[in-house]
Amino acid sequence: MVITGDEPVVVDTGVALTREGWMERTFAVVEPEDVRWIFLSHDDGDHTGNLMQVLDTCPNATLITNWFSVERMSGDVLLPLDRMQWINDGDTFGDDNQFVAVLPPNFDSPTTRGLFDVRSKVYWAADSFALPIPFEVPTIRDLPPGFFREAFLQAQRMVSPWHQWLDPKRYSQHLARVAGTGAEIVSSGHGVTLRGDEIDSAFELLHELPFHPPVQWPGAQDLDLLIKTIAAAQADVA
Repeated sequence: MVITGDEPVVVDTGVALTREGWMERTFAVVEPEDVRWIFLSHDDGDHTGNLMQVLDTCPNATLITNWFSVERMSGDVLLPLDRMQWINDGDTFGDDNQFVAVLPPNFDSPTTRGLFDVRSKVYWAADSFALPIPFEVPTIRDLPPGFFREAFLQAQRMVSPWHQWLDPKRYSQHLARVAGTGAEIVSSGHGVTLRGDEIDSAFELLHELPFHPPVQWPGAQDLDLLIKTIAAAQADVA
């Protein structure tokens, strides 16, 4: 995501595998010299894949992250301490404190921080609100009936397997805090952008998380079947 305006923000930096296309699309929206902030939601590879390239390309940008992200990445990259600002849940940054770090409803990394833009009412939820879809859609209304509920709950349980140990009352309080930002648009690294009552529907499903069983993950037999299927397909092509 790119937030334009007086203080442009590049939000997360994608995966290295798609670097050329990612860089092209990102800097078609904003000039590199104009980028004021690079917001890193957490240190997973699919959100940090082009971080060093973005820092090099955007000489006037400050990296917004936290101490734990820097510590966890220290074995792979040497981040410029003089070009960063550490923030924690509830902290703000920007000339007018326009941007607020808000812990998402669920997450798979202890370094995760969501980003709420006070002016545009957009909330970047990192890996939360994930929704695996079989084809590109502009809104969840374009999905088959019932698909959103099933796929959304499945994805949230995969992202946060700790959901099964949640205290429903305390978790509801956390959800109320996130919803209380008044976000009118919710976007994330792995889902369809939500607007209006779509956000309400997502929060209703999130309230159900403590009552759902854990996801049954693929196992050894599934891997064997996958390998055999790929081998058979390659043989057919040959």
